Amino acid sequence: MSASSIPLSAIRRVAENRIREAMAEGQFDNLPGEGKPIPNIDDPYDENWWIKQWLRRERIREVLAEGLKRPR
Repeated sequence: MSASSIPLSAIRRVAENRIREAMAEGQFDNLPGEGKPIPNIDDPYDENWWIKQWLRRERIREVLAEGLKRPR
């Protein structure tokens, strides 16, 4: 039986059961960010979100600004 022939309802049921089991085992306890809002959840969709996130994380703006300050 191929994956495409499995009913979607069966896949959902299996996924929900696995999530319930993981919760009962405590696998979701003490995760980073627990109890905090998801950052930027209400922002409008931006197709370049991953580029902007990368630039922020790598502090590209600061690196470029520092490079421009150096005398040549």
